Amino acid sequence: MVVAALSALIIFFAYTTLRDERLPELLFSPQKRAFKALKENEKGKARERQKKLASRSHRKSKLAASEVKLNQEEGIRAAFYVPWDAASFSSLRDFSHQIDLLYPDWLHVLTADGRLQAVDDQTNKFFDVLQNTHLRPVDDRVMPLLKAEDNSMEVFPMVNNFDGNEWVGEITDFLNNPSARVLFRQQVETFLASDHFRGLMVDFEAFPKVGQPGYLALLQELSSDLHARGMKLYVSVPAHNEEFDYPAIAAPADGVVVMNYDEHYPGAPSGPVASQDWFVNNLKFAVNVIPRGKLICAIANYGYDWVSQAEERQAAGGCQGPQRFWCRKHGWRRATPTKM
Repeated sequence: MVVAALSALIIFFAYTTLRDERLPELLFSPQKRAFKALKENEKGKARERQKKLASRSHRKSKLAASEVKLNQEEGIRAAFYVPWDAASFSSLRDFSHQIDLLYPDWLHVLTADGRLQAVDDQTNKFFDVLQNTHLRPVDDRVMPLLKAEDNSMEVFPMVNNFDGNEWVGEITDFLNNPSARVLFRQQVETFLASDHFRGLMVDFEAFPKVGQPGYLALLQELSSDLHARGMKLYVSVPAHNEEFDYPAIAAPADGVVVMNYDEHYPGAPSGPVASQDWFVNNLKFAVNVIPRGKLICAIANYGYDWVSQAEERQAAGGCQGPQRFWCRKHGWRRATPTKM
């Protein structure tokens, strides 16, 4: 009997297993359409459609953007780019066909001898751009992207005196030293010849007033160097600073970018980055000291995370000053607190 019962159970199990019976659909809607993987060529087509949509735009002429007379003929769009923020590259990739002039934050002058430096993305340390006769790359994403997309954007590498934490005022020794300026200009020429760059953006800030004569001399020298090679010179200046001679700066430059932001900033009382009246008054001042054909107004696209004094004391612990996020030109950066 046991053997017969066991045999019957095995036969029943085999029958029910092999039987083609439709399972109940439970609470789910029946699937009527099969999904398929998105093929690579379909991804390419989607990307191409996005590029076409982005390219329908603002340009009215076929002139190179840097050849257009600013504030007279057609609108020109310029943008800053920083390599240390992934969001900056994503934004550049998505909107590259709507940008005419790009100022990438690649180059730095931090020492009295005027040599060019850049930041290693892996170690976050500065290195000399020109090492003996070898030119070390500073970025491996921007130019390949623009070439792959056959983009007409013009790139003007930016050089500044920012060391990642603060503006280095010691570049006054470089600015007022003709020999150091010669070394700087030679290295700039070598770097600009390494790719399809269209000129240079100079952004020297927060240096002592005694450096102004050398600063103006350098702009004149760079203008002569670049114009002789068919390139352009752009300069970034604070919105309204009595130490800057705006007409003298504008004279050798092809474009002057007025940084119309940072009305309030870390280390000072809290407030708006650029309030309406402050912003408009700066523009009124700018149009009187900078030719309209050279004037570019930079608009902030960031904010500061202000904290109350109580929150500051609670969060500081062994640090002095609030923990903040802040930005120069484009993207977010965490300010490093100073140890007590």
